[in-house]
Amino acid sequence: MSAPTVIFFDLGDTLVVPEFDAAGTLAALKPLPFVGEVLDALRTGGGQHPPRLGLMSNTPAAATRESMQALLVQAGLFARLDPALLVYSSVEGLTKNDKAFFTSGATRAGVPAARCIFVGEDAKERATAGSAGFQVSFHPLHVFHVLRQIQ
Repeated sequence: MSAPTVIFFDLGDTLVVPEFDAAGTLAALKPLPFVGEVLDALRTGGGQHPPRLGLMSNTPAAATRESMQALLVQAGLFARLDPALLVYSSVEGLTKNDKAFFTSGATRAGVPAARCIFVGEDAKERATAGSAGFQVSFHPLHVFHVLRQIQ
């Protein structure tokens, strides 16, 4: 039996549109229209072993695990994700430009990098994830295709 698959999503412009207040603080995450349906389909699909879902996101320097959780709850996304797989640059001290950021995500997930998919709109970030051994997808809807390839 193969290891489970883990899908890490970028936040900004992949799952949500970030909103900032007048002081420049991240104030809200507005999910893109299809996001809830896609996450729910992934969570309930896949037969006996649906993929685990997480995030790998560059976050503002002041963002903490707790502040990001509050924003995700407000956006209706937190319950759809595995809390152990929420990886934030502001917490980790690394960004998606660092191969080690992705390597640490796979380690945290407890699966080989080849069983991880990074979904993000930025080609450079996808290339970095790929260099760490991740499968990559450019859009949340495209991830279904990538998932079928590695199942």
